[in-house]
Amino acid sequence: MAKRKSMAGGEIIREAQIYDVAVIGGGAAGCMAACAASFSGARTLILEANDRLGRKICATGNGRCNLTNLHVDEKCYHTGGGEDLSAFFARFSVEDNIRFWESRGVYLHDRNGYVYPRTDQASTIADAFDKILRAAGTEIISGSRVTDVKPEEDSEGRVFRIGTKEGRRYFARKVILAGGGAAGPQYGCDGGLYGIARSLGHTVKKPLPALVPLLSDDTDLKAAAGVRCDAGIRLVCGESTFRAERGELQITGKGISGIPVFQISSEASRALDEGRRVFAEIDFLPDFTEEMWEKEKSRRLSEDRNCMLGTFFLGLVNRKVLDLLLRKQGIQAEKKASKVDEDTLVSIMRDMRSFKVRVTGTGGFEQAQVTTGGIPLSQTDKDLMSAFCRGLYMSGELLDVDGICGGYNLQWAFTSGWIAGKSAAEERSSGK
Repeated sequence: MAKRKSMAGGEIIREAQIYDVAVIGGGAAGCMAACAASFSGARTLILEANDRLGRKICATGNGRCNLTNLHVDEKCYHTGGGEDLSAFFARFSVEDNIRFWESRGVYLHDRNGYVYPRTDQASTIADAFDKILRAAGTEIISGSRVTDVKPEEDSEGRVFRIGTKEGRRYFARKVILAGGGAAGPQYGCDGGLYGIARSLGHTVKKPLPALVPLLSDDTDLKAAAGVRCDAGIRLVCGESTFRAERGELQITGKGISGIPVFQISSEASRALDEGRRVFAEIDFLPDFTEEMWEKEKSRRLSEDRNCMLGTFFLGLVNRKVLDLLLRKQGIQAEKKASKVDEDTLVSIMRDMRSFKVRVTGTGGFEQAQVTTGGIPLSQTDKDLMSAFCRGLYMSGELLDVDGICGGYNLQWAFTSGWIAGKSAAEERSSGK
């Protein structure tokens, strides 16, 4: 019979009831952490609040799951403390990630460096995790929301008591918090693990939405609502330009969206939270060099202006965008160009290259793909173990690390999950 152990709280449990590693959260980071721990020989438990593993994974990449990117550098990530992530990616790289999947029969392909499962179905990755974990002997308990984690001591060292909303208790030598951030509450991501991290000594940098649409109080945007167009976009705060991106811009009645907007949204979210004035500066003609544009302006201004403005500017921008630019000048496209002074024509053409939109907010967490903010990376060690609670590990979006669009956030989830899971299992086996 297994040896009985007395817990500090007075509860008596058997050794057989204690897992080597318990992973809280069955998303990308949690599943990879559980894989790493199980592969290392640890008796592993994964607790997931949803009714299945990888629910948020199934929504990534528009349902196709952009799980990594072949082009990675330091500009692809933001950390609250400016930490260098290269040492983490050296331990579980993009190549390691690709090998992990393809060695298990999940084949991948890339589009200009953006890597997807060959099926182009995000559910392939979620289902594969379930298959891999079960084959590795991982115990999976879904529909179980963790409410508290308490470290206690028994005759052989630290044991974590894990309580759930359903009233059940689990015990583990090591615990990995991998329940995601606050983005995507519709997928069960409610930021609940922030409170548990605080109870164990951590601080939490304010979580904010990232990879999210930007909002504006400019009612004139409604004139171009529904437009999708190739554009360059810069985030401007005062004299500082934070980031410049290019891609398909989407104009809505409430603001702007699309991939290039998502790419600058993390910086915008933080700047707005700091009370700064934020603008998005749009270039509707990103293919023009300055020299080309000067020639084009001169050509247009030298033409016969006995035509309506809609005809004078024909071929440059979407007609709805032109209506938006003209509205800013208080004129309509049906007005004759000859009735408009040259300075106003030049001003309209200037706006085609640098149209400023005042950013007043962002979409909420339900629209955000990821969270910026969370537990500072500085509060963990190189193995992602807590600096305040021995045996506790962190991974994924819970940490204050966020990437741009393109598979970077899933790569961080897989990298941090693998490191936390492997480290927890190895520390357990070494008896530390």
